[in-house]
Amino acid sequence: MRTVPPMIPEKAMPLSDLNGMHPLAIVAFGISLAIIFVATRSGYLNGKASSPAASASTAQVAAVIVDPTALNRASSSVDSLTSTLVRLIEVAEDMQRSQAHMATELDRIREEMRIQREIFRRSNS
Repeated sequence: MRTVPPMIPEKAMPLSDLNGMHPLAIVAFGISLAIIFVATRSGYLNGKASSPAASASTAQVAAVIVDPTALNRASSSVDSLTSTLVRLIEVAEDMQRSQAHMATELDRIREEMRIQREIFRRSNS
């Protein structure tokens, strides 16, 4: 039977002593830690400031919800836009049908012209 090796080492590795480091390296390490801390803190504060509760658009949405006339006007505008788009789709479908009919007629004309050219070529030969 196999035994699974432990995930945690039996002896923890001690941190190296910072007293033996060059002073400039200690300063650079401290500055890098400070930059990381400031970047994290400013990102947290910016995220908190841009939350939906702090934005002006939330107040506008709340005003629309409270004011039913604005909501009714917006609904009627959406209804008219929907009917306009439905009519536009109908016109586009009519145009597609007429273009398909024109393409069929052009194919017939092209075929008739080809037949006439063939007849003309055979009569002159």
